[in-house]
Amino acid sequence: MKKSMIAICAAGVLASVGSMAHADEVEDAIKEALESYQAQDYVMAKQSLSMATQLINQLNAKALGQLLPEALAGWKAGEVSDDGQGGMMFGGGMAVSRDYSKDNTKVKISIVGDSPMLSQMMGIFQNPMIAGSMGKMTRIGKQMAMEGKDGQLTMVVANRFMVTIDGSASMDDKKEYAKAIDLEKLQGL
Repeated sequence: MKKSMIAICAAGVLASVGSMAHADEVEDAIKEALESYQAQDYVMAKQSLSMATQLINQLNAKALGQLLPEALAGWKAGEVSDDGQGGMMFGGGMAVSRDYSKDNTKVKISIVGDSPMLSQMMGIFQNPMIAGSMGKMTRIGKQMAMEGKDGQLTMVVANRFMVTIDGSASMDDKKEYAKAIDLEKLQGL
């Protein structure tokens, strides 16, 4: 039973990575986990599966980073940062961010995905009384967003991703950056 479960999990992970750039590393880690499991080396099996998960998260973070918008007219964009530590702060998952600047004005867009902590944020968005106490609810296209009292704009997308836009820029600038994010592609990840 345990062997069939690990084989099913391994097959599922392999199917999800398809022909991605790092698929060889992922496949190697999964094969190593299966071999270790069959040899009853459960510690190594677990470590290898954790490695495969981390490699898949890196691939997902790269795809996520490609959804961060280019700089708006008159702005400069920094490099996309794959913020693995940010993901860990939210209980795992993946995190990417990008800084933008215009004169002395700054904007930072961060996207955290597949984190267990997001369920708590989703509860806030779904409860109007709690959300109202934290800020003003608004829409970016069809997407609900919260304008926090601290000047941060936050969206929960597809119950998987939390997008935060903060910095010294005006709320109007932050909303323009929110509109520049391809939310349909984000939902499809």
